[in-house]
Amino acid sequence: MLCQMCKREDAVVHITKIENGKRTELHLCAACANKQGALGGEREMNNMDNDFFRKMIYPGYTGEPIDEPQCSRCGMTYSEFARDGRFGCPFCYDAFAEEIEPLMRRIHGHARHVGKVPERGSGVFRTATHIKRLKQHLQKLVDREAYEEAAKVRDEIKVLERQRLQKDGEGSRD
Repeated sequence: MLCQMCKREDAVVHITKIENGKRTELHLCAACANKQGALGGEREMNNMDNDFFRKMIYPGYTGEPIDEPQCSRCGMTYSEFARDGRFGCPFCYDAFAEEIEPLMRRIHGHARHVGKVPERGSGVFRTATHIKRLKQHLQKLVDREAYEEAAKVRDEIKVLERQRLQKDGEGSRD
């Protein structure tokens, strides 16, 4: 897509504004975006490239130097992580825990790894994982006092647990 202003360069900045329910889009090359001040000038554009992770956690971050955490093992600073996108050692996860949690919540919706069920996993493993998720859902329903829906989920859990016990019993006889 070409820049809507100069019509020569590829658009690299895409701005969507919604004002009074009306949506407008603007597609600009880097030079035209800087001329328009769409990104607050060249300095702001460089911050966006070099401090991507910090801007995701703290939307008002301006790039001003701050007293930032540092890993006691490898010496990596958070700004180095933001620039490279990788940690220096396993201990960086602990050193930057406060910065990582909001970032993970923003990207993934939660800060705790929930994992996946392997595609080739056994039926028993899939069932156990499904039961675990249903139990978590059941607890949320009870907390919300949605008792009718909770009863349906409880019954589904019971059926799955019976099926799992039957399969376990068949497997132990072989």
